[in-house]
Amino acid sequence: MFGYVAANLHDLDEAERQRYRAAYCGLCHALGQHYGQASRFALTYDLAFLVLLLGSLYEPPEETGLKRCAPHPVKPHPYLRTRYTDYAADLSVALAYHKCQDDWSDDRSLPARAYASALSGAYRAAKERQPRACAAIEDGLAAIAAIERDPASPPDAAANRFGALLGQLFACEDDMWAPTLREMGDQLGRFIYFMDAACDVQRDRRTGSYNPLATLDLSEQDIGEMLQLFAARATRQFEKLPLEQDLHLLRSVLYSGIWQKRAAQQAKEAKKQARRTRKDDRAAASPTKKDA
Repeated sequence: MFGYVAANLHDLDEAERQRYRAAYCGLCHALGQHYGQASRFALTYDLAFLVLLLGSLYEPPEETGLKRCAPHPVKPHPYLRTRYTDYAADLSVALAYHKCQDDWSDDRSLPARAYASALSGAYRAAKERQPRACAAIEDGLAAIAAIERDPASPPDAAANRFGALLGQLFACEDDMWAPTLREMGDQLGRFIYFMDAACDVQRDRRTGSYNPLATLDLSEQDIGEMLQLFAARATRQFEKLPLEQDLHLLRSVLYSGIWQKRAAQQAKEAKKQARRTRKDDRAAASPTKKDA
């Protein structure tokens, strides 16, 4: 379900791109350090965004430098780490582990089962490091699975629950900013859930997989307006935070980056439709044997 919260690199200057990649590399190093090489497959830009967001808000000390690693053994790459990098690494392992468990339960995916097994020890360690967050993930994903199995569930029930879960993960400190972070995460989580559903709706209609949009008679415009509503609510909370460092980078994620997958999918569908139209036009223009 993740993969949507990423920066639009076209909006960034070279220094911002370097810092963004450094935060991503820092998260990769934290995963390898705490949980071993297998955990690096859980790396996502979504949680690199959380590292930068919490770092901008709380301004913790930063560790920066150059390192070689298994993915880049020859040339050292810049990295950036804070205490929120370690927090994001813990969440990465927990979310990946439960995503694999869910894929095995739903689809009997053998690769998912194998990766869940590989992450089982890492997840136990993450749970010891982040008991509150891991409990929230377990409870939230179990509730979502139950909602998705119940045909009587309202279409927005699972999205609401995923939003509540993400809100808990964003509000990692018990302080004055926790309500704003919680509401931001809540609305962003609803956006992510419905964006994922929008991107998969045609496939899920064919396969019969659960999708809250599959049974609704919504136009592309209706879906777009719904997504814009959740995105606007998330950015409204974001703008309440006193952020300075990486502000333009973070805005590039929330105002542009989160739309990239949908835009790419729509462009692909438009090209397919254009090819079909040209093919139909050629067929209509060609004389049939009877006409000849």
